[in-house]
Amino acid sequence: MMVTLRMMSHRIQAGWKKWRSATGVICDRNVSTKLKGKFYRTAIKPAMFYGSECRAVKHQQLHKMNVAEMKMLRWMCGKTRKDRI
Repeated sequence: MMVTLRMMSHRIQAGWKKWRSATGVICDRNVSTKLKGKFYRTAIKPAMFYGSECRAVKHQQLHKMNVAEMKMLRWMCGKTRKDRI
């Protein structure tokens, strides 16, 4: 079964929804980066990738998921694309 772009956009939106619900912990500067990473791996990443492991995914769809994931990780660390890290 081929994953449509609409389904992939829905999964990305689910990840952002989970992100917004946890933004108090993830964007807090007093919380360590290691703890933020653990929280991201256990709560947000599974919400984004749920069900996409068993379906065929196009390169464009995978790229959209990676872009959203990197945006979340940069935001979590307090960096921007201009920082080039």
